[in-house]
Amino acid sequence: MKIGRGMIAVAIVILCAGAAPAQTARTAPMMREKLTHTQKVLEALTTSNYDLLGREAGALSRIAQSPRWSELKTRELSVQVDDFLKAVAALDAAAKQRDLDAAAAGYGTLVKSCYQCHRRLKDLRLAR
Repeated sequence: MKIGRGMIAVAIVILCAGAAPAQTARTAPMMREKLTHTQKVLEALTTSNYDLLGREAGALSRIAQSPRWSELKTRELSVQVDDFLKAVAALDAAAKQRDLDAAAAGYGTLVKSCYQCHRRLKDLRLAR
């Protein structure tokens, strides 16, 4: 019974994903790049690699400074964008201080900001 419901939920997610693309043609490569760097942050945390943590936090910061990022700076997404920038700054500071606990907390905040932004975009598309 539970497996059937789970499969239905997965099917609905797949169908909805096809109906409303997650990103624009300009932002999709940036989001993929952001995901790759975020995964590398997790690698740095689990291996206690402060150098990698600092490099990946820097890479995320550079993405947020790119012209492509300006497409996300809308009134509707301002809270999520600000949360992402704060989380990246916290990761960078934690790497410099060699504080894995602070970095792990920053990583959680980073992931949460990404999730909330994508959820907000989905909600906006559904409302249209």
